[in-house]
Amino acid sequence: MEALEPPEGLADAGRALWLEVVGEYELAPAELALFAQACRTMDEVEAISAAIAAGPVVVPGSTGQPRVSGLFAEARAHRLVLGKLLEQLALPAEGEDVGKTPNQLRASKAAEVRWSMERQRRGTA
Repeated sequence: MEALEPPEGLADAGRALWLEVVGEYELAPAELALFAQACRTMDEVEAISAAIAAGPVVVPGSTGQPRVSGLFAEARAHRLVLGKLLEQLALPAEGEDVGKTPNQLRASKAAEVRWSMERQRRGTA
């Protein structure tokens, strides 16, 4: 399968992620649009991380008090968004043929817990 070219405007991190995933998986058009957003978010995470590394950790607050740079909250928020976007793609894990959606993953975990409890109740655990 020939990989699609990355969307315009991606920086190194987003471009590398695009090439890795699109080279490995065949994504539907809606998945490609979602994945393009994930790659842009990856670039934003990298840019924020670089700004954190280059700047002070503690900055003056509105009244001059020391406070942690707001970039840390932005980095955390962007990482959460990136995780959600990638989770929505439901790419297969290593050894799987088909990935599971977030709802399917939750249902699988719930079933594992129920069966584990049933085995313990029966004494076959």
